[in-house]
Amino acid sequence: MEATSCPQCGSKAVVPIVYGLPGEELIAGSVAGEVELGGCCVGPHDPEFHCRACGNKWRVSAPWHPNRASGPL
Repeated sequence: MEATSCPQCGSKAVVPIVYGLPGEELIAGSVAGEVELGGCCVGPHDPEFHCRACGNKWRVSAPWHPNRASGPL
């Protein structure tokens, strides 16, 4: 799963949103603008990508269900 451009503004300045408690490497990646930190709690409809140009956040894959180990519905 990869987003190549923002669906709102068309910018290529798109980074993945990473969820969970970040370690030093993820914090450094966030400071460098390589990832967006999404927080420690994640839900089935949370966004997967962030546009650094316009601030839009979106998801491209189907929502997942927390009781289903196989991933997206």
